[in-house]
Amino acid sequence: MAVVALAATVATLASARATTRPTLRLVDASPVAFRGTGFKAHERVRVSVYAGTPATRRTSAGLRGRSTVRFAGLDRNACAGFSAVADGNEGSRASFKRAPGMCPAP
Repeated sequence: MAVVALAATVATLASARATTRPTLRLVDASPVAFRGTGFKAHERVRVSVYAGTPATRRTSAGLRGRSTVRFAGLDRNACAGFSAVADGNEGSRASFKRAPGMCPAP
């Protein structure tokens, strides 16, 4: 009975891990920094930001599929709006978009 319960738990955890969608979140505005989660372990990720001028950084996700990338010197004028896309080399993709007029608090 315990073996069946353990097998069901492992199957549930594996299923939840397989359906995790990658996400990209803005975590800091000075300098602009994004955190990606839900990527495959050690997946190479290219993050491209469009904020007046395009900027690209490359990073690798860690064992848990997370990474953080910073864009020093990027114009963070969120009132004009900006977006970012993270593309993994194993097919994972996440995006972030801040619409014009959504100004950060001073």
